[in-house]
Amino acid sequence: MLSPMATLLFTWAAIYAYVGVYFCTLHARRPSHPEYLAFGLLSFGLMVWSGGSGLAADAEEMGAALLAFRIEFVGGFAAAALFVHFAALLVERPARWIVRGTYAVGAVGIACDVAGAMLEPVPRARTWGPSLSPGSVQPDLTWLGIALLAIVLLGCGWAVVTIARGAREAPDLRALVWATTIAVAGGVLELVTRATGGRALYLLDHAALVPILTVSFLLQRRFLTAADVLGERTEELRRSYSELRVVQEELVRKEQLAAVGELSAVIAHEVRNPLAIIKNAVSGLRRATLRAQDRVVLLAILEEEVDRLNRLVRNLLDYARPVAPQGRAVDLTSLAQEAAEIARGTHETPESVTVVVEPSQAPPVHGDPELLRQALTNIAANAMQAMPDGGTLTIRASEAVGATRSVRLELEDTGMGMAEAVVVKAKDPFFTTRPAGTGLGLAIVERVVKNHGGSITIHSEEGHGTTAIITLPCDRASAVPAVP
Repeated sequence: MLSPMATLLFTWAAIYAYVGVYFCTLHARRPSHPEYLAFGLLSFGLMVWSGGSGLAADAEEMGAALLAFRIEFVGGFAAAALFVHFAALLVERPARWIVRGTYAVGAVGIACDVAGAMLEPVPRARTWGPSLSPGSVQPDLTWLGIALLAIVLLGCGWAVVTIARGAREAPDLRALVWATTIAVAGGVLELVTRATGGRALYLLDHAALVPILTVSFLLQRRFLTAADVLGERTEELRRSYSELRVVQEELVRKEQLAAVGELSAVIAHEVRNPLAIIKNAVSGLRRATLRAQDRVVLLAILEEEVDRLNRLVRNLLDYARPVAPQGRAVDLTSLAQEAAEIARGTHETPESVTVVVEPSQAPPVHGDPELLRQALTNIAANAMQAMPDGGTLTIRASEAVGATRSVRLELEDTGMGMAEAVVVKAKDPFFTTRPAGTGLGLAIVERVVKNHGGSITIHSEEGHGTTAIITLPCDRASAVPAVP
């Protein structure tokens, strides 16, 4: 049968064990709060201390008493070091050297305790103090044991002072200051009692319960407060997200309206000029005195302007049409050569333009041949227009070096080239330097290439030709999902 004192001490040990399990589990849920882990381990240390005290309370032989006190001191040294660490974490004061020093003293104390240097196996006569347990054997502390226990108690005193300083900014720590002061005072009295020949009162085992319960309440309240704050912040974030979505939708609508306005202005400008020319030509054709030669000229003008309007409409439709590539293996080199030959046929003197295709071992890419042919034809047509007196269009392909397997295709002409300011705007919709151009050629090319998961860059120098570089992935499906 256990004595009432031993039963009480084992009850405290069970409470400390429960608190330790709870806060270690809490730390597993929130690893960003190391003070939970430190407090959980501190509770386990007090569990070992109280468990050893419970064994010592009923020990009637020296061997059992020595074992019980050694277990008690192992938990005591561990709990003291963890208490100092916990205090530093609680008030967010690193104090690394003090924490490390306390851990070092605790480790030395545990080593000395296990080696038997903390206790004298010869019992010392107990001359004062009430007898609260049936255990009649109590070993005496050595001077080394007293010194080590005194050092760790000083560390615990530093921890109490640290918590008191932290209470100036965090009022909820004030109750903890008094609770830890009671526990440390109990430890000091227990040490003095045992060092002066008094009977063990197990004051620390009972007093430690006060700060343990206080800290449990404090940390639990902080945990719940943090959860409430997190819930409020989440709700604020949700409201902010909703407001941002509304603002974004409004911004998108405004941008769309602005884009429609800009597009309308550009289209109006592009259409007005041909219409004005057509109107003037029709007025001229109505004259009764019109010569046959002038009639032929005006009809040619009408035909040219109608073709210009038709080309503008066709380019607008190509630019506005959704690009949904139908993927299959495509040889870019052959496709670029076909596009170059098509574009060469539109040159005023096709025989003055030479298309050179450099040998290549580039792998095929995954893409839509019709869309890619259209894009490459637009690039080649620009190259032909840049070489009115003839020149050379060189096509070279190679496997690109990068994170993904890709093909790099270059189309280099020997034309007039472009100034740097023109190169910057070359891919902008409706930007053109040619009177008959619509400015949509390269814009369409960029859309097709991007929807194949690739990129296009333009390098040009005025008077030294232009090089268009297209990079396409080999194994990438279309960036645009198929239409259901």
